[in-house]
Amino acid sequence: MLSEAKWIHRAAAVFQGAGCPLYIVGGAVRNPLMGLPISDVDVCGPAQPEAVLALCEGTEVRAHLRAAHFGTVELHLTDSDGSRHMAEYTTFREDSYRCGHKPELVRFTTEIAVDALRRDFSVNALYRQVFPEGLGDVIDPTGGLAHLRQGVLHTVTADPDQVLKDDGLRILRAARFQAELDLEPTDALLESLTRYAPLLRDIARERLREELQKTLLADWRYPQLKRRSPGTESGLRTILHIGAWPELLGALPCREENLTALSRQTAVKGLPPVSQRLALLLAGAAPSQAAAPLEALRFSRWETDAVLRLMACYALETPTPVQTARAGLEVLEGTVQILTALGQPERAAHWKEQLRLLQESGAPLSLKELAVCGDDLLPLFRASGAPMNRMGSLLNTLWERAVCGELPNRREALLEAAEHRLVETTATALKNH
Repeated sequence: MLSEAKWIHRAAAVFQGAGCPLYIVGGAVRNPLMGLPISDVDVCGPAQPEAVLALCEGTEVRAHLRAAHFGTVELHLTDSDGSRHMAEYTTFREDSYRCGHKPELVRFTTEIAVDALRRDFSVNALYRQVFPEGLGDVIDPTGGLAHLRQGVLHTVTADPDQVLKDDGLRILRAARFQAELDLEPTDALLESLTRYAPLLRDIARERLREELQKTLLADWRYPQLKRRSPGTESGLRTILHIGAWPELLGALPCREENLTALSRQTAVKGLPPVSQRLALLLAGAAPSQAAAPLEALRFSRWETDAVLRLMACYALETPTPVQTARAGLEVLEGTVQILTALGQPERAAHWKEQLRLLQESGAPLSLKELAVCGDDLLPLFRASGAPMNRMGSLLNTLWERAVCGELPNRREALLEAAEHRLVETTATALKNH
């Protein structure tokens, strides 16, 4: 909670000493009111960037100009024990947009009420002044407190069009805040979201991915929140309802049973959390269909690969020992969780058994765990005259036989099998030649 963040009060003392008020805004105000932890502390005030830099000079607050045009300054403080803290300060302002995510024209102001109208949702436009000894009362220019009590999400203006037409990313932010905070969009907001969903085409794919990822992980964000409806499911249903799904994942299907299963999924260590969520959401679709949309959203190669491996495992009805080993323990555990969440206990039990057998067999789970490597086989290749480009194929064959139990994963046994294989294939090649 912010009451434990004494460093922000030290920053306020510096501002107060210069006669400038300092306010926290957004989640730093909203989350404590909801009994939720805060992650980032955003601060603001009427002082413009040059004044902030000047008032911090020679104090324990180090100020770094980040974006003068937007009135943004980073404030850094260090505790006596070396702990470092950072808050982003923004001058009160009003924004004008022509198109896209960034405002075209910015005008600084000294009025909180004016600054509030440039923000997206009323629950994000709550302010509290920070004093050296504590916090002031909540300042609520746009009705955010009433909306929190009602459990609804609405823009800072009565007409949502005024907010959404300026910034298409706010469309996904609405779904994300619904998912994370259990706030139901008002009917007026839903209608406006539907009208402006095409604006998502103008937003950078990375920004779309960030919001989608936060929505997908919403169920796991605030476990202490008593929800009226499943978080991630509710956010995704809004994305579907307003027609925004194709802008994110193209023609990939969104199955009803997958949506309802999300709230039952348990995370598995060792796999990217977002990959586990996507693999469940897309379970049943062909992995080849999913690769392009995920890459277009700029998911990392690691995240994309994990999704595709989980989807491929889900598609297998009776996996072979080699397929099981290739999947790896984490993917096997993730597949079990997906099957369990989807209410397929027999298949989940089968995969659990495969996982148990693989763990107890002592079989090498990858080429790295094979008792021989390329350097061990090199003398055999030289002695037999076999082409070196067959090295990878031979190692893979040895690994598959070890996984299937045809060979023990011992150096001597593997080298003997490798030598026999090379002699056999070389003789066959000479005969055919």
